[in-house]
Amino acid sequence: MLALALLVLAFPANVPAKAAVEPETVKVKIEASEMDRRLLLQKLNEHGAEHGMKFVLDEKEFNYRIEFATEQGHAWNAGAGSGGSYNTSEAKATVYDEKDGELFHFSRAQRRTDTGATNAVAKEIIKRMLKLKETPKT
Repeated sequence: MLALALLVLAFPANVPAKAAVEPETVKVKIEASEMDRRLLLQKLNEHGAEHGMKFVLDEKEFNYRIEFATEQGHAWNAGAGSGGSYNTSEAKATVYDEKDGELFHFSRAQRRTDTGATNAVAKEIIKRMLKLKETPKT
């Protein structure tokens, strides 16, 4: 009987379970090649989850429009006796609000791969979006 009483106290029947926090849905229109669009959306969702954000594509009713591109760059190898240049990956993003006002623009260069450059851009986009949502300090 004591075990039953302890069980009832440990698991009350009428207490609702803690509601899982729904991530904030952020609708984006990504203007990029199909491959770059998919990669950026994947990276935005990977890093956005850490901040309670879920990014979805929406061509008409978006919160943000993102112009995005990856490119090849080069860097110089200054190692002793080796010299010369080597290819790197760069990614550029310009982010606009729903009224087409430019919010920010930046690039990330000298990454080893397009995935690495896209990853860096996704992190920076999220960081800046979060900064824009902050209330100004007076």
